[in-house]
Amino acid sequence: MFVFIDEFPENDTWRGWKKFVRALLNAGVEDGLDKYFRAGQSMHHIIFSTCERHGLEQYDPQPLRVTLGRNEGGYFLASSTRNLWFFAPDRKDAITSENALSMLRSYLLALWRESRPSDPLPTVFRSMPV
Repeated sequence: MFVFIDEFPENDTWRGWKKFVRALLNAGVEDGLDKYFRAGQSMHHIIFSTCERHGLEQYDPQPLRVTLGRNEGGYFLASSTRNLWFFAPDRKDAITSENALSMLRSYLLALWRESRPSDPLPTVFRSMPV
C-alpha cells in the first residue's frame, strides 16, 4: 500500500524508520484516518493535512499540518504551519511505537478542529478513544 516506504534506503539507519512508518500508517488506515487526511512525504517526514491538494508551501497563508518525522533522538510528531526544515513547530512531541497511534490521533484531531472548524467531527474521532 505504501510503496514510497520501499523506496527509502535499505540499511541500518533507515530499516527502523521504514518499519515504524509502515506500522503506524497501516494502523491509521485501519482506523479510517485516510478518509479525512491527505498525506505527503519527504525522506524524513510524512506530512498530514486537510488540504485538497499537495504543495502546502503554495498556499497563502500556509495551512496547518502535522509532521511525522525522525531525528537523531528518535521519532516525533509536530504541528506547524511551515516546513520544519526551516521553521520551528508550534508543538512537537517524541513518540514511540507504544504511543504513536494515540498521539497521531490526538494531533490529527487538533488539526481537524483547527483547519475545519465548521465541518462535523469525523466519525473516526467519535468512535475511538483519543
